[in-house]
Amino acid sequence: MKSKAIFCWCMLSLAHHLAVAQTYVTDTILANLQRYAEDYPREKVYLHLDKPYYTVGDDVWFKGYVTIGTYNNLSGLSKILYVDLISPNDQIVQSVRLPLIAGVTMGDFQLADSLQEGNYRVRAYTNWMRNFDSDTFFDRVIPVGNARTDQVITQSSFSYQNSPVHTVNAEIIFTDLNGEVLGDMNVNYEVIMEERSISRGRKTTDEQGRIAFDFVNKQPFNLKSGKIELTLLTPEKTIRKTIPLKTTSAANSIQFFAESGRLLAGHLTKVAFKALKPEGLGVSVEGYIEDDQGTRIADFESAYAGMGNVSFVPQEGRTYTAKVTYADGTEAAHELPAVERSGYAIAVNNELDKNIFVQAFATDDLVRGQEIMLLLQRNGSVFYAAKSKLTKNESVFSVPREGLPDGVVQITLFSPEQGPLAERAIFNAHGNATFPLTVSTPKETYAAKEKVVVNIGVGEQVDSNGIAALSAAVIDLGKVPVDGHRDGNIYASLLLSSDIKGYIETPEYYFDDMDISKKRLLDNVMLTQGWSRINWQELLTSKIPDLPHHPEQDLRISGIVTKRDGKTPVPNATVTVLSTSNALTVIDTITGPDGRFSFDRLLFYDEAKFVVQARDERGRKNVDIQLDESPRQQVSRNPNAPDATINVNQSVSAYLKNTEEQFREMEKYGLREKTILLEEVKVTEKASQKKVTHSSNLNGPGNADQVLTAEDLLMGCPSLEICLQGRLVGVIFRNGVPYSTRSMNQPMQIVLDGMFMESDALSMINPFDIETIEVLRGIGNTAVYGSRGGGGVIIITTKRGDSGLYNRDLYTPGVVTHSPQGYYEVREFYAPDYSAPVDSLAAMKDLRTTIHWAPNLVTDQTGNASFEFYTAESPGTYRILIEGVAVDGRLARVVHYITVK
Repeated sequence: MKSKAIFCWCMLSLAHHLAVAQTYVTDTILANLQRYAEDYPREKVYLHLDKPYYTVGDDVWFKGYVTIGTYNNLSGLSKILYVDLISPNDQIVQSVRLPLIAGVTMGDFQLADSLQEGNYRVRAYTNWMRNFDSDTFFDRVIPVGNARTDQVITQSSFSYQNSPVHTVNAEIIFTDLNGEVLGDMNVNYEVIMEERSISRGRKTTDEQGRIAFDFVNKQPFNLKSGKIELTLLTPEKTIRKTIPLKTTSAANSIQFFAESGRLLAGHLTKVAFKALKPEGLGVSVEGYIEDDQGTRIADFESAYAGMGNVSFVPQEGRTYTAKVTYADGTEAAHELPAVERSGYAIAVNNELDKNIFVQAFATDDLVRGQEIMLLLQRNGSVFYAAKSKLTKNESVFSVPREGLPDGVVQITLFSPEQGPLAERAIFNAHGNATFPLTVSTPKETYAAKEKVVVNIGVGEQVDSNGIAALSAAVIDLGKVPVDGHRDGNIYASLLLSSDIKGYIETPEYYFDDMDISKKRLLDNVMLTQGWSRINWQELLTSKIPDLPHHPEQDLRISGIVTKRDGKTPVPNATVTVLSTSNALTVIDTITGPDGRFSFDRLLFYDEAKFVVQARDERGRKNVDIQLDESPRQQVSRNPNAPDATINVNQSVSAYLKNTEEQFREMEKYGLREKTILLEEVKVTEKASQKKVTHSSNLNGPGNADQVLTAEDLLMGCPSLEICLQGRLVGVIFRNGVPYSTRSMNQPMQIVLDGMFMESDALSMINPFDIETIEVLRGIGNTAVYGSRGGGGVIIITTKRGDSGLYNRDLYTPGVVTHSPQGYYEVREFYAPDYSAPVDSLAAMKDLRTTIHWAPNLVTDQTGNASFEFYTAESPGTYRILIEGVAVDGRLARVVHYITVK
């Protein structure tokens, strides 16, 4: 989607400001910004989830909104959205590819019973978004409890001693779901910092269910966070748990940020600060600033999340120190940035209704009557530009708020000779990014299993048709207690978090009944967070890089046909694609002069497998096929790590009890299958007795828990992944990825002819090419692979000639198998209908936590929509949360409550 229309409108409204702007400013800055806005429009993603936390066995329901540009219009640029479920160990557990229709989609995850409790992440992005910072992705922490295979509750506490190394005193108390202590239980622990084991041991719980141990972090500057892996040896089974270790430090910290980046002598300067606990959350702080002569200059105190600001006039030749006292009573002194004798700065008053006032300041030595320009923009879209002659050291700009979009806006001061001089970000909260949405029910109180009709109305026309895409989630607050500031918020995500670098603590807080005090708190966020998305140096020199990731419009299979040398393209070759799931699905095409081919506008789902065949112009098969396959997005460190819950089962224990009862009731009536892991079968045959040659096994060829040869494989299957289903002892497959039953949360490492491959590589390996497969699961075989072998290893050796070198003639020429990620088939939310005749399910208890999920609501041309559901049988308060985006890009969020008696 291009933004020419938006930019041209801005330019016309600002023409009188720019009529006499210098050629450098007009042609370089504005022209390059226009090009940037047109060529690099930014997409954002928001997922509306049905609940803030879950348990294994749950379903995660979500609605996806993808917007583009300054005004959050629903995007037509990308037609595919990726949503990943990421484990506490930063591994992708599930990944779905969803079609986007007019910028919206919906999907779900099924949380397997085999998952471990912990802090999982839901990440969403488009292929186009991969060109920019990954911190623009939607990325949210969701705690997932486990009462299916782990009914143990941990209560962890830590104390720290930081001199000269970091010594941590850990204490963990173990109870069951009913609060009964678990005494005389053996517990193995291992402390892992940045993937490095620094301590391990074994303890037995005392009569209070308690263990305590110490460990030392000798490299606190390199090893900042990690985890404690626990193995509980109960009489019934072995339970594994992970406790996040956010820090080994006891020291709070504080940072100071001068408005627009510098302390200028003689200029009244606002200095913002952010005080943090070691784990990254804000801590209350108070203190004062004194100069190098001991004079107390100004007092300060934090307002929210450890942030606040203080103003004073720094003097040339003086140094300044902040004396701070944290909420825990500890004290510290922190030097402020040095005072600069010469330079520029800006100060912003963002509290008035109609105008924003910006004061540009220059030290006396820089005042020469030169022109300066003030620019307000977001991602290249310009909303205000004005110039002024600097005949004195202050110049004030009055920026009309009308026409500025809500959200983060960057203010930059330019000079024609020096480029950007000073800048800062503001949050414009004018109210033009939202539209009023009303929700009503015929009454406020309902009986059990009674129908509720929810009516939705747009308070004013959102566009000429009054159309908005909405989603609704209804939960029982008695079963799912909610902290309103950690529950997701479409305003906080699309207007704030997606435009800010770094972690923001409880961004939802600022949008809950926003008033002048909230706006002031939000300005502290602007002053203390990184923002700029534009590299001015590159922009001013017109060095705008090409982007490797293109917007995806459809599913496709493409590639190039070459001769057997892998380099020389083969033009006019016939390429045929056969779907192995439907032998009648056959399509073909001809390669171009460059040997390339493409099958676009395809429709297939996750389980689809294809065979791609090529023949040259004379019908010969002696060619190679190289398919275009973009590597998957890597998993980065959790950008919201401070949000992680230390003891997940404890934090959601009430929810766990209810869901366990709910699952048992559903299993009783056959509405839910319980995952049962098969017991491991002991392999008595010596693997080394099987013929294994040319293997890269670090234990030696054949030294494995299981070995398969080419004769053992079912050669009728289209891919190796399908061949191995059910044939590997103690290995299960999820989404094509193998997991050892000994380590269900870490995929097995694939090693192909000595090369370490991605965990989903099996689908890309031709079964006809296999000589042997060795499976390593026991610690005796996997230890040599270190952390890479933690989940087990599958070693694949392909067929070779007698020399041991790769022999291409043993491969099937002109044929490859292909297992691309297709669309996920979205499931339908189960909603009971108590108006139906009584059937065999009438006696089943209705213990739903998500009472209803309606992801596909669309208002009609009059701005109205509705949906209905039946209440469950337990009394409680229901929260009805509706969020969405209008056709004109405005956002809505509304909450309504009803009571069930």
